[in-house]
Parts: sequence; structure tokens; C-alpha cells
Amino acid sequence: MKAFFGKKVKVSFLIATAIMLLLASAVYAASTSTPGAKLYWGNGKYYVFNNTWGSGNAGSGWWQTVYHNNDNDMGWTWDWKTANPGSVKAYPSIVSGWHWTNGYTAGSGFPARIWDNKSINASVNYSISASGSYNTAYDIWMHDTNNAGTGSRPTDEVMIWLNNTNASPAGSYVETVSLGGSSWNLYKGFIYDSAAQTTGWNVYSFVRTSNTTSSSLNLRDFINYIVYTKKWMSNAKFISSVQFGSEIFTGTGQMHINRYSVNVQ
Repeated sequence: MKAFFGKKVKVSFLIATAIMLLLASAVYAASTSTPGAKLYWGNGKYYVFNNTWGSGNAGSGWWQTVYHNNDNDMGWTWDWKTANPGSVKAYPSIVSGWHWTNGYTAGSGFPARIWDNKSINASVNYSISASGSYNTAYDIWMHDTNNAGTGSRPTDEVMIWLNNTNASPAGSYVETVSLGGSSWNLYKGFIYDSAAQTTGWNVYSFVRTSNTTSSSLNLRDFINYIVYTKKWMSNAKFISSVQFGSEIFTGTGQMHINRYSVNVQ
């Protein structure tokens, strides 16, 4: 057992070292390591966002870079240490619509009221090479207003996990459902945004039962399930934005996206 464990640690170290060397040698046409920086594309409809919102729990020595070479070559690289491994350190992502740090992006089609029943067709193809704990997921935000600003608290969040690697969603398991041609474990929880734990929003997470790196979904199927089947959310609310990114807890890695689109119709 000792010999086997030692070999496992050595192999893991060599893999992590190889990833680090690969990331260090990468050259990008447009990139930034500045926390909170945005690289706009698609005539301003989208931006690649260097979101490091949980870095306060990461200690020192971490880094994260986002890049956009062209609309079929973009992504992010990261090295997040093992401090507080149970907390999310970052969510580098592609944003369309509203964000806490920004208004609505131009031409996104958001906000869209749920009862208008518009399709939200989302398509992605990506590759990921990483160690540690992370997921790859859509993040959809809802508000009570069609004019959400930087200070507007959302009421609901729907996450759709395409890849789950040593990570767990917020809340508790509810059931397994079939949507969009795949099977998903549904979790329901609540996110507090204050130390007093008096305010926050509902979060619903659909975790794919098998990982995938390619997906074409109508995200409305998931929202409709929450609204009309579970009756957990009002159809009077507004869908404010769709994001797609990697929630990173710990580890080192690289995400490369060669196809991405979100269209509200």
C-alpha cells in the first residue's frame, strides 16, 4: 500500500508539473490576468470575464488568466492553491446579459420575462485539462426587475453542470430528472449574501450524471421545470443573463472553448 500510494503521488505531481509548463508556454492574442477584467467579443454581446470572486479564501500565490484569440479560440488558465478547499475561489466565464459588475450586454436578448416563453438556445464545445476540484457549468440569473443594475440582488439562480470533478453543488439532492436528452441530479439550496444570513437567493443546480464536453440545450427546459413542474419560482420573474464558466475550488488547469453561443428567440 505504501509503494502504491507513493507512485500515485509521484504521478499526480508529474501531471500537475506538465500542466504548469504547458500553461507557462501558452501565447494568446488577447489575454489578461487582472482580476475583474473583461474581454468583449461578438460585437459586445459577450465578454470573457476574469472572475476571481472567492480569492479572499485562497491565500497567496494563486493566478488566473482569461484569453480570447478569436470567437472559436478562447478560455482561461488557472492555478489555485489548496487553502479552504471547500470554497469556490473563482468563476472565469463567458457572460451574456447582466452581471453584478456590469449592465446588460448589447444584443444579448436579456432580460426576458419567463412567461414570454422565449427559447434560450445554448451551444458549447470545449476541452479541459486540469487537476483538483472544479465544475463546468451554465449560470442563469433571475430578477424581479427588467432593469437590474450592479446593486440589484437576484432572486434565483439556476446552474446546469456539464462537468463535475470532485465538486458538490449548494443545497440538497431532490431527484434525478431527464431534460434535453440527458439525465441530471437536481439540487435545491439557498445562497446567503450577508454575514447575518438574512438575505440571499434560491439556487437550483442540475448536475449531469455523466460528464460531457459538448452540449446543445434549450436552457428554457430547465427554467420551465423549476417554474411549472416544481412550482418553486414565479413565471413573472425576468431572466437576466446566462454565463458559462468553471467554478474552481482548487487545482491547476486550462479551459479551451472552440464553440459557444447563447441566443434568445
